[in-house]
Amino acid sequence: MTVNKGCSGLFVSLGVLILLIGCSSRNVTTSAEDQSLLQKQGTGLPSTMVGASPPSEATRITEPEMASPLVPSLSSPSHPSPMPAASSLPAGALGDVFFDYDRFTLRSDATTTLESNARVLKAREGTKLLIEGHGDERGTLAYNLVLGERRAQSVKRYFQELGIPVSQLDITSYGKERPFCQEHREACWQQNRRAHFVVQ
Repeated sequence: MTVNKGCSGLFVSLGVLILLIGCSSRNVTTSAEDQSLLQKQGTGLPSTMVGASPPSEATRITEPEMASPLVPSLSSPSHPSPMPAASSLPAGALGDVFFDYDRFTLRSDATTTLESNARVLKAREGTKLLIEGHGDERGTLAYNLVLGERRAQSVKRYFQELGIPVSQLDITSYGKERPFCQEHREACWQQNRRAHFVVQ
């Protein structure tokens, strides 16, 4: 009887040890080549995000694709989030905005689109909106998650300046997890560097 209790305790301890080792290996960290992205643009970052320059234009994915605990599981990773139901807003009523490589500042074409989107939102007072930040395939998973978040925050701030209440705006980042275009060229990457809008 004492032997059985001892074995059970050993198996439980072993199971906990395996679980801890497995969890510790799932940490997402940034690589040295893409840690300084946001510091360059003057935002305050944790000390873990300070380092060398971001990836060059020629950089391709070097890390294996893996599920991230920071990103919800995806049912269809090759397509953007679905547009809102017809009852809330017509399909295509809100246009996506696009960003330059390695940037989260709004371009003039983006502000024009956001002004049009704000008019639609004001006409549908109280509409809650999720702003999704996306990146292209270059750089690490963690790098693109942070960049996507900064893109979504830029859009949120501009909407607030246009008079959309903060209570109607939520943000999330999918980084490079939900590419709109799958080709490995600049024209495709430009389509993936975007903020996308989902009515909640």
